[in-house]
Amino acid sequence: MYIPYNKLSKTIALFCPLSWRKTIRNYGYKLSLLQNIAFVKRNTRSVLKKLRNKKEKIIIAFSVYDETKWKCQSLYDFMNTSEDLEPYIFVTKINSSQSHFSYCDSTAVEKAYKFFKSNHMRVLYAYNTKNNSYIPFKDMPVKPDIIIYQHPRFLAENQEPLGCSKFALNCYIPYFLPISNEPYQYEMEFHQYVYKHYLLNDTLKNEYAPKMLNKGENLVAAGYPSLDYFYLNKDKVYEQKDYVIYAPHWSVDINNHLGWGTFLWNGHYILKYAKSHPEIHWVFKPHPCLAGYLRTKKIMTDAEISEYWNEWRKIGKVMESGNYLDIFMQSKAMITDCGTFLSEYYYTKKPLIYLFNTNKAPKYNKMVSNMMESFYRVDNLKSLAETLDDVVLKGKYKSIQGRQDLDINNYAAKNITNDLLQDILRR
Repeated sequence: MYIPYNKLSKTIALFCPLSWRKTIRNYGYKLSLLQNIAFVKRNTRSVLKKLRNKKEKIIIAFSVYDETKWKCQSLYDFMNTSEDLEPYIFVTKINSSQSHFSYCDSTAVEKAYKFFKSNHMRVLYAYNTKNNSYIPFKDMPVKPDIIIYQHPRFLAENQEPLGCSKFALNCYIPYFLPISNEPYQYEMEFHQYVYKHYLLNDTLKNEYAPKMLNKGENLVAAGYPSLDYFYLNKDKVYEQKDYVIYAPHWSVDINNHLGWGTFLWNGHYILKYAKSHPEIHWVFKPHPCLAGYLRTKKIMTDAEISEYWNEWRKIGKVMESGNYLDIFMQSKAMITDCGTFLSEYYYTKKPLIYLFNTNKAPKYNKMVSNMMESFYRVDNLKSLAETLDDVVLKGKYKSIQGRQDLDINNYAAKNITNDLLQDILRR
């Protein structure tokens, strides 16, 4: 029997002393969360039993609302070779308010659909662009047995793990590689309701698990699909085009929960520097949310944003989607404050200039802390100018031979697929 603990606790708190109210509400929330976790576990047992008796292929659905953050191509491809699995892309729309910087209208759904279709993948609309409504995953033309999410936020209610647990196993593979151990990476309701939360390695798993309500029982260290690129291409010889990549993060306001973004103190300076050195092959790769954040926070007008982006187009490439790892391997340096790129670019063994806000630098997790000694950390224009001159112009940078590399022989797509098949098919 479902008991609305959360609602009840809020009502009870109204009749209690002020000093008790927060404690009562938190207690009700925890009871509600535990009740939902138990609900998901019961559903999981039922779904597993059903799948073990299924004669047809197991249907995998990747829930995607932003193709620019698509990081599971290797997993889709590997699953597509399996005799037991049939993967699909379910393209939906981000369920954020129009006032939020990440908001996109239905044209973004069409754009994402065309992206996957052009890559000859099985893709279905999970959002009706004609009447602007979300299609429940249970009512899709192909009903999923396993749903793989890449985003823990802004999901429509009829596409969330809690409800979908009635008919599917729900898994989570973050679209980003974490650089810190902030609670939003593991303690949201979403994280408690997924059947499996796949992580890069045991270092992250061991850091998350003790802090989670379920003690990390759904965490699995399996590698990261995006990094499979380096495993699959380890013998490839790349044409070196000496790109220098500038990749700014969206979180430029230090008052938000991240505050990593440094664009406000270096964005225009780096553009000016790039203009003064046309002999360098420049690539501007902003975070997909940067323009929206600058606009909604009224940091820059639409005209100013367009002008800035166009100035980069005049002198180099502007890359906001597509396979950027080829560009990474063809580059000679990166300038960034994006968390995921710290790990992804680390694989290239090339110099990385890490821009950071001294007053809001993240509390790095153990994995990233070990990488930091090989990065150039700069937090002011003077240091940035000197580092750009040394690394970009003169080619004077730290030896990269001593780096303790991440495991390039770790094939995440295979690990994740085998983990799921072992649970379902018991092999």
